Amino acid sequence: MVAMGLLAPASLLPAVVSAQAEPRQLRSVRFEGATAFSDAILHASIESEPGRCRNILLEAVCFFGLAREHQNANLNILQGDAIRLQLLYYEHGYRSARVVLDTVSEQGQLHAIFRITEGLPVQVGSVDIAGIDQVDSRSRARLLGAVSTLPLQPDRPFSMIAYEAARDTLINRLHNLGYAHADVFANARVPRDSARVAHVTYELAPAGRVYFGEPEVQGNERVSSRVIRRMLAFKEGDVYSRDAVLRSHRSLYSLEIFRNIDIHTDLDAAGDTITPLVTIQEGALNRFRAGMGLNTAEFFNAEGRWTGRNFMGGARRIEVRARLANVLADPLEVLPVFENTSAPYDALNGSLNLDFTQPWFFDAGNNFSAGLFFERRSIPGVFVRTARGGYLAVSRTLGAGTSAGIGYRPELTELNAEDEIFCINFVACEESEIRLLSEPHRLAPLVLSLARDRSNGLFAPTRGYILRLEAEYAAAATGSEFAYARLIGEWTLYREPAAGLVLATRVRPGWARSINEPGAGLGLHLQKRFFAGGANSVRGFGQYRLGPKLLKIGADTLLVPDLESGFAGCSAQQINAGTCDVSLLAEHRRGLFHERPVGGAVSFEANVEARFALVGEKLRGAAFIDIGQVWTAGAKVRPTDLVPTPGLGLRFMSAIGPVRVDLGYNTETGGELQVLTTKVCVPEDGRCTADSIRDDVVYTPDQLGKTRVLVPLGKVPWGMNRSPWDRIQLHFSIGQAF
Repeated sequence: MVAMGLLAPASLLPAVVSAQAEPRQLRSVRFEGATAFSDAILHASIESEPGRCRNILLEAVCFFGLAREHQNANLNILQGDAIRLQLLYYEHGYRSARVVLDTVSEQGQLHAIFRITEGLPVQVGSVDIAGIDQVDSRSRARLLGAVSTLPLQPDRPFSMIAYEAARDTLINRLHNLGYAHADVFANARVPRDSARVAHVTYELAPAGRVYFGEPEVQGNERVSSRVIRRMLAFKEGDVYSRDAVLRSHRSLYSLEIFRNIDIHTDLDAAGDTITPLVTIQEGALNRFRAGMGLNTAEFFNAEGRWTGRNFMGGARRIEVRARLANVLADPLEVLPVFENTSAPYDALNGSLNLDFTQPWFFDAGNNFSAGLFFERRSIPGVFVRTARGGYLAVSRTLGAGTSAGIGYRPELTELNAEDEIFCINFVACEESEIRLLSEPHRLAPLVLSLARDRSNGLFAPTRGYILRLEAEYAAAATGSEFAYARLIGEWTLYREPAAGLVLATRVRPGWARSINEPGAGLGLHLQKRFFAGGANSVRGFGQYRLGPKLLKIGADTLLVPDLESGFAGCSAQQINAGTCDVSLLAEHRRGLFHERPVGGAVSFEANVEARFALVGEKLRGAAFIDIGQVWTAGAKVRPTDLVPTPGLGLRFMSAIGPVRVDLGYNTETGGELQVLTTKVCVPEDGRCTADSIRDDVVYTPDQLGKTRVLVPLGKVPWGMNRSPWDRIQLHFSIGQAF
């Protein structure tokens, strides 16, 4: 019961608006004098809405009154809006607030102005809890400890909404402590004096404590009742908890077996025991899915998946997945929208995975999973990775959309490349080092992960956030030939500041380093380095083209003069000694050089994207700015190295997700890049080795062969003075960028 006086309805009425002919259109709505609430909250509290621009891209046209959605003005609704605004203030403690409606008619249009006098709010002086001695000591301590988190707090405006929310919060907490029949009575004293301070008391009526009885299960046909009971977050004899019932819903739905689940607890039943009734509707236990896609980095790709959801009983899940990429790469890579790759990067890629999941592992919140995999994956211009291995992992559900896990992922991996550019830590590589990197070797990290998904959609969220954290550690003790530590995080936030407008932001930092153990002298393994740029990264760059790069040029090209650039050619001795000057070629014949990203140990990416409607609900637009960089080591991180890339995009909202086209603009100013080539030699017995190179011999072109030893030829200016058209990067893919 609330002991306070209410204002008479007449006191809430605004001043009467002078009689006038009602204009045809409501042009604008303004609020004057409002400081306690934002305009967005005030607009949401009224019914009147002025005409708005049909599309955010047409704002310049709408400024002149064109392309606007017109709304008719209604003085009766506007007067009601003034009452609604005054009630808003009253409910939030501003009991002396007054709202007066004023209107201005101009060229057949109406401008509505709400003039607000807020006054001082009634403050909360104290919040007390009575009757707490009726609960047990442990519950008493938890309730008292939670007082500071109630929605209603001292020294804040006395909000009726927070007043009722605090009561509901106390009832819910009593129910979760086993007091299923509890109630809470609220009382507020607001003295009619100048102090304007409210004193609030919540009186607890916990009644008796209630316990769970043995759950009854019905509706199941192929999944045993034992499995269903085991997945519940409570068992017979546990103290009743409303949260335990909700966790049980989530636990059962996570099996992806049941179409509908209802856990009924009859709180009106007499006695201190509640018998939950679990009603199940089973879905399909076997599912097969297939799909295909197209993007500028992997060309056509296809995926198939079969899932068995009650493997050998016990709601165990087994899944077989197969994926192909680079399908039709040869005919498509000639088109300018696709990444121009060459062998071996454009060869058919794919993966085959076998995954097993045990949904109950010592506890309903734990999952055990294991699997085997084979994978061949290309990173164009860097390497082709072939790996086979397996994994073991345990994950635990921590709450709605939140989970943590620990895993072990041993694999045998090997790298292949068009040349030995992946051996770049020493600039010039020895044969033994190249051999070590290109032959199969073991990586076996321990992995810790945390994921929290509080977004409201799968394909195109509009509110909420997603947080992911992952840490890897590999060493000789874990069975790894390369020792390293690696951390990566990702935080994505979605907001809808206006109807039809979604603001999506993402931050993605990463850090890694090699650990000084045997086998780690070659630096951070290339597979664990960070690469940036691409359709889901910094979109002003092609796939993996942001960050440290080298330039590769063939030695046979350097032996021949180039008349177009004025390059006189170099001798084998100059090439092998690294004294061949390639600056003229770099200035005039850029096509002879090939950029090779080398990755780094530290990365940072940030994205801001505004998504808005264009035509109906299917065609949407986007304006974005991406920023990022990759550094070779933590000591070399400089914020001034970050490269911003603005852009625009289109999205067609299809049944399989947004079909996306993005145009990003590269603002990188350029710099100097190291040039590498291969030493030359005379083949001996059909083989060309570093030992066969002789600096005192002049080799003829038909005698020359290539070694696997890379040598530096100095640095040349690169990426400067590019035309605006050369800076535009096109991306085509399916799915949102983040």
